Amino acid sequence: MSGPSGGKTTRLARVVPRTRWERVVLMAFTALMGAAMVALSLACGGLTFLMHLLDDPVRLAAGTGIAFAFGAPYLAIILWLDRNEPEPAWLVLATLLWGGVTSTGVSIFFNDLFSTFAFLGTQNAAIAGQLTASVSAPVVEELAKGSALIVLYLFFRKEFDSVLDGVIYGALLGLGFAVVENALYYQRPDSMEELLQLVLLRSVLTGAGTHMCFTAMTGASVGLFRVLRSGVLRWCLPFGGLGLAMAAHFAWNTFVGLFVAPFEADLAQLFVGIPLAVLFLQVPFLLLIALVALLATIHENRILVAYLEAEEVLEDGELAAMVPSRRRFAHLSAVLFREGPGPWWRQRRRFGLLAQLAFEKWHMDREADHGSDDAALHAVRVRDLRRTLGGDP
Repeated sequence: MSGPSGGKTTRLARVVPRTRWERVVLMAFTALMGAAMVALSLACGGLTFLMHLLDDPVRLAAGTGIAFAFGAPYLAIILWLDRNEPEPAWLVLATLLWGGVTSTGVSIFFNDLFSTFAFLGTQNAAIAGQLTASVSAPVVEELAKGSALIVLYLFFRKEFDSVLDGVIYGALLGLGFAVVENALYYQRPDSMEELLQLVLLRSVLTGAGTHMCFTAMTGASVGLFRVLRSGVLRWCLPFGGLGLAMAAHFAWNTFVGLFVAPFEADLAQLFVGIPLAVLFLQVPFLLLIALVALLATIHENRILVAYLEAEEVLEDGELAAMVPSRRRFAHLSAVLFREGPGPWWRQRRRFGLLAQLAFEKWHMDREADHGSDDAALHAVRVRDLRRTLGGDP
């Protein structure tokens, strides 16, 4: 694809909004659709929680507390993966809320609607339930979660700038969805034994390999779309990632029963059937996400080294203390114990600014190579970051 300096712009290039007007229209449309989804989700999700609140507020509080408690370790793992360039806390919270509030509310509405029509068509509650789980849930829920990734890409590209970021934001969306969905499921058991079994099933045995894993695959594909910037394959990636997420979701909802059915006892189903289902239906996708996260982390480390080693704002020994992340953690821990929280906070902030500088320089080069006007915007950010780093003590 030729840049603006020579040659004709290909038809493919016009898919990306080039003018300010085109971008404004696209963002306005996205914002309008997002607002509609939020309104629908608040109506559906709010009514659902209100019904549970009026029915049994103590059970609602207990179930919600359990869901949040078991979701916290997963959140810690996701944030631990995002060590080179941590995402802003407010955007992490907003992403969790989209997954937990907007995505679940929209999914409740459309899944219930599909289930109603499925029952009217089959006159069989069991068949309608399975059709909803196998057909509606994978499509509706992955679209509801994946739509947030488009919003992040369009409105927060400064933060969403790598494949690893896509994995992080996708996993956060899935975690928010899973926590709220689990909170609703934990209202159903009539005994403590049933509740414990359900918590073990949903929050422990299958917690990592369902919604977090599904949406992380979509997020990885959108992150790769962000990084590549050109090529026909690039436009297939988000649809491929979304399709893979739907396929994994479909496989779990449809075939988990095949692993559970041979066992009659509840404990055998829980401790033998479910782990077998996880091994065959979830572990392959979890390994895929782990591999993508590992390769993306290695790539980010290379960017940090390549774009910082010649920087004048870099102090002696600073790059060696930053990369890889385990050295940065050790260095910051030493600063905290030797000098206290003040120097630790300043050093941590400086490392964060240096990482931003490296990624801004990388994006500037990549945008310039593809003739994008965004290269100038990255150049301004590079200049501002250098000024800030040069003024740090």
